[in-house]
Amino acid sequence: MTDQQNAGSAVDGDRRMFLYEQPEPLTKEEHGRLGITPSQRPFEFVKNVTAVPIAAVEIAAAQKYYPVVFSDLEKPTLLAIVGVMDGVNLFVDDEGHWDRTTYLPGYLRCYPFALAPRADDQFAVVIDRAASTIGENGEQPLFENGELAKPIKDHVDYCARFSSYRQATSEFCDRVAELGLLSGQQANFTPEDGGEAESIGSYVAVDLTRLKDLDADTLKDMHLDGTLSGIYAHGFSMDNWSHLLDRRKWRQADG
Repeated sequence: MTDQQNAGSAVDGDRRMFLYEQPEPLTKEEHGRLGITPSQRPFEFVKNVTAVPIAAVEIAAAQKYYPVVFSDLEKPTLLAIVGVMDGVNLFVDDEGHWDRTTYLPGYLRCYPFALAPRADDQFAVVIDRAASTIGENGEQPLFENGELAKPIKDHVDYCARFSSYRQATSEFCDRVAELGLLSGQQANFTPEDGGEAESIGSYVAVDLTRLKDLDADTLKDMHLDGTLSGIYAHGFSMDNWSHLLDRRKWRQADG
């Protein structure tokens, strides 16, 4: 399974939970002695990740920095591309920090917590027990006086807000797929010395030329429900393929 496919599965509630190596439902009984000790290298765990799930509400912010693509044609989800060709996240520096000048996807802000759907249509709070920041007698206990400690509860509340965007994201992706707007595309790189162009990645995106085949009522509905603005923001993000190559070149020069 590719990095993009793994990332895409996370948004669908897949049990594998992209990036979560040992997801466990958070309980006082199992995790009452655990705490979090902040890492000096907080994004080391995604230094080799090249695609991160995002929500539809994030497209406007993410499109300024990353190509925003769809995971596939059949059951698409949204991904921000953060690396090309050599499996390196171009937004995580040598000290394990995310580039502070860019937008940090909400999926990463949630980690090592998450909300996972349960069979009863409710959600369970999940932690990645394998996260390097979680351990016994950590600096910030997960529980205090038998309840979630306030900083942990605040983090979980953020995860709940992010999880609430799941349905709108699915509806947006399903809508563009049902309208037949998606197509497989290639990002190509042409060397400055005039050498032969090469592909730097295959991805799924909206073919904007297909919008002209839609009837006026459909376009009006897409405008009113925000689908059209999301599509155009996604389209604008394609300019960032060249920015990723610039980042790669600068990193290689510094390396």
